Amino acid sequence: MNNKTFVLALFLIIITVFSCKKTEEIIIDGNVAPPDPTLANNIRTNFINKSYIALIGRKPNDQELSQAESVINNNENFTEANRGQVIDQILANNDFYNREFIIAKSELLNAIDTSEIRLQILIFEAFLQNTDYQFLWPFLELENTRLEKLYNSQSQLLAGSIEMNDMHSRMVNNYFYDQINMGSLNFVIAVFQQFLLRNPTQAEADQGVRMVDQFSASLFLQIGESREDFCNIFFNSTPYYEGQVKLLYNRFLFRLPNSEEMSALTAFYKENKNYKALIKKILTTNEYAGI
Repeated sequence: MNNKTFVLALFLIIITVFSCKKTEEIIIDGNVAPPDPTLANNIRTNFINKSYIALIGRKPNDQELSQAESVINNNENFTEANRGQVIDQILANNDFYNREFIIAKSELLNAIDTSEIRLQILIFEAFLQNTDYQFLWPFLELENTRLEKLYNSQSQLLAGSIEMNDMHSRMVNNYFYDQINMGSLNFVIAVFQQFLLRNPTQAEADQGVRMVDQFSASLFLQIGESREDFCNIFFNSTPYYEGQVKLLYNRFLFRLPNSEEMSALTAFYKENKNYKALIKKILTTNEYAGI
């Protein structure tokens, strides 16, 4: 082997050895990867879209999306405050209360159409003009009054003249709800199940039935002696406000609130009676925003 061949062979061996040497990663303490703006933008856009769908049943149009993005993008930290501005923007839309009215009808009155409510009112009014049914007039007048309140609930919610608990009360205190849940006991059980997510205790059932049947009774430490009294007591009670917190957590976060969340939001809702403000508190959380 001549010198040139020897040097070339030695060079190839050295290259082979060093090329097989394991590369070690060096970790620098305190090193933070740069933020991914694409991920942040996706989270914000998803928040806007799912909030519109959750509250008014559709995605935002181009103008609404642009307005929401301008609010969200003004704060790079995506805070509860600027998320709250977007929620306020959606809650100001008339479609919000229209959707709430439709949801309540679906869950409580088997999705009855508003035209059916109006038709039943006209039927009762026709009987009230016929003297052959004069012996039924007190009953018919009561039924007509209850249906008129139900029928007007949607427009009065939009006008701000009634609150959600008033609308819920009207949804169960009418002719159609009575036909679905016939009898005083079925009525009491249905109201507890649908708004408190539980059956009444035996004492609550007994007292509730007595009250609905126009006997003096006590429910949630309040005295009443009519179906109207039952509804007034029930839909202004702490258990009702607790039930609303549970229902909204399940609707928007797909879980029930823990004891701390339940206590804080029940007290908040009972004090101010503001259904929109309660929803806003839930939808501006980091959990709902996905961060």
